[in-house]
Amino acid sequence: MRTAVIGGGSIGLAAALACQGAGHSVTVFDPNGFVPKALSGEADARVWALGQKSTSLLADLGAWTPDERVCGYQSMHVIDARSDAKVTFTESSLGYLVEADWIRNQLLTRVTDLGIHCVCDRVGSVSERGVLMLPNDQVEADLVIFAEGRQAQTAIASGFEVVDGGYRQRAVVGTLRCEKPHHGEAFQIFTEYGPLALLPLPNRDNEHRVSLVWSLDQETATELQEYAIEALALKISQTSEWMRGALEFVNDPIWIPLSQHSLKRDSLGCLLAIGDTAHGILPLAGLGANLGFGDVSSLQQTLERHPSAHGDRIARTVARERRFDQRTVAMVMGLFSNVFRSDQPLLQLGRSVALRTADRHATIRSLIQELAG
Repeated sequence: MRTAVIGGGSIGLAAALACQGAGHSVTVFDPNGFVPKALSGEADARVWALGQKSTSLLADLGAWTPDERVCGYQSMHVIDARSDAKVTFTESSLGYLVEADWIRNQLLTRVTDLGIHCVCDRVGSVSERGVLMLPNDQVEADLVIFAEGRQAQTAIASGFEVVDGGYRQRAVVGTLRCEKPHHGEAFQIFTEYGPLALLPLPNRDNEHRVSLVWSLDQETATELQEYAIEALALKISQTSEWMRGALEFVNDPIWIPLSQHSLKRDSLGCLLAIGDTAHGILPLAGLGANLGFGDVSSLQQTLERHPSAHGDRIARTVARERRFDQRTVAMVMGLFSNVFRSDQPLLQLGRSVALRTADRHATIRSLIQELAG
């Protein structure tokens, strides 16, 4: 089967490897090219918290190996800044914190080693029958996978309809030097401005490191973006209740626009949208990356179950199987955003009861961990 993948990010490359493993002739298109990113000594600001399902998929694709840049975490401590609510998730291997660019580099190496064809052309649009419109040519494919990220330019030009999920926010991300060791624990506090996470990273030169992800409403983000970097670090230290002691940025923080969106349909004929192209969600506990790798796992399993299926059936099956997880996660993220920002007494009481209940019952904690990938 001739398969075209539009998008050379981690999700697209993983999908290409899954299809190549099923015997497909695969071509990946990305106008940004396929050059691995040179990693500096410090961890990059963009870090993913990957669950066991995601790392198992990457291992199966030959793109997951032990490395000093990967940090396993064994617990996650979650508290509410405006109530006594708290919950702690503990497991011998809860997940891994790893730079997004490190993952892409691993996948690129694997794609290169296997000789998967990579093209730097921009695809203008694709017909439902799988005809790709290139700048100076047309290419036919039996299955076309869109994994081009949130902008989804080619997907929209090909007939996919975006459903705006709202929740316009901004996140600040960065790598911080911390005074206290994290001992492999991820920390998250729900503030009136939005959830703030300090995620464990490998030590650097005997100094402790954490990765920051703080999702903020637009007004607060605009205000904080004007802070000097030292003042912003102090604000984060105070807001995190000094859980990791005094914090200091080791590189400039990055501000990222946030929103939620989905597609009216994730498949059109032999076209299939996955990853952020199909579902953009708020960044909580690494759910976005885990959800995208979940799409690839479903694609891989569908190809194994139906090795002779046509592209339209493969696209339709994966879209149907993933729709529930995608919608559930988006709904939960929106609920978190609304409930944990509210100052209403009944909602404060409700979230306190909810987190306390989860903290007491292992079954509930397991269900939440399952959702997180």
